[in-house]
Amino acid sequence: MPGILYHLSFAEEVYRNLPSNLQIDKVKFMSGNLLPDLAIDKQKSHYRKEASVKGFYIPEMEIVKKELYIPKNPIKFGMYCHLYLDYHFIEDFLIPEFIWDSTNMKVINPRNHLEWDVTTFFSQNGMYGSYTEINQLLIRDGHISMQTVEEIPEILPKTGMEVFDTRREKTWKKELEEYIAEKKPYTGNVFDYDRIWSSIEKIAQQFVEESF
Repeated sequence: MPGILYHLSFAEEVYRNLPSNLQIDKVKFMSGNLLPDLAIDKQKSHYRKEASVKGFYIPEMEIVKKELYIPKNPIKFGMYCHLYLDYHFIEDFLIPEFIWDSTNMKVINPRNHLEWDVTTFFSQNGMYGSYTEINQLLIRDGHISMQTVEEIPEILPKTGMEVFDTRREKTWKKELEEYIAEKKPYTGNVFDYDRIWSSIEKIAQQFVEESF
């Protein structure tokens, strides 16, 4: 569910904290972190099952680990990393961060008492717009190196898995360029930058501890 820069920032944070004796090709690893969102069939590429709150879906990590947890294959390991963030971002950050009032179909931010109807929350006027706000801060604070981004090929390598190799036409790079060009001012109305980055750091540390 997080956007491109969040996945790349997470992957960068994971890579920085990998054991020093582990030799993983960084460009391939970062490429793998992009692939699940490029697949046409998101249901299959994200191994979806219902989350703890109705309406949310998370990867079925037991199957994900079995199929993609291959540190010797940096592309598949990157794909595993992407889905790991999706799972923990939704269950450990997004769901606890808000009040989900299903009776009135409202989403409430307990930090500032702002509320949205469900349709507005899951739009550019809500959550997705907040992702765009924070993109500039991730770059500003060096959580993702733009040099690293430039090294990743626009057309990503094949995986040998049909669901991941059947991809949408629009490349990740064109999508990212559009997000960065938007330069939406940060308001913090939906997501607080420090809270969201702290959560990503924590999930990255947990990933490394669990993986090695």
